[in-house]
Amino acid sequence: MSHQRGDVVWGPDPFKSSENPRPWLILNNDTHPFGDEQYMTVTLTTTPHDETVPIEDSDWVEGGMPRQSYASPWSVASPKHAALIRRQGRLDESFVQTVIDELETYLHSPADTR
Repeated sequence: MSHQRGDVVWGPDPFKSSENPRPWLILNNDTHPFGDEQYMTVTLTTTPHDETVPIEDSDWVEGGMPRQSYASPWSVASPKHAALIRRQGRLDESFVQTVIDELETYLHSPADTR
């Protein structure tokens, strides 16, 4: 079974050498060319930063996190389906779009005045 946009899944942490998994928010939609094998994700964290997007209880369609968590739109990874350990739940589409909008701000050309 593949995961869907908005799912929060646990998988490898490429930022640490330990084997502790971390939560990831799946961002890709159905047009991803390998969407059933690999995902576009951003990491979730319990560490607040000015640029993180806080996850409120009302943002969860199902599931949740035991502690206040945040999406880090600049922290992108592309984990393979086989590397994911478990699904935590799903976040609302409006929250996912907010994260994508924030991510896009890091991708604009410096000359872009949007």
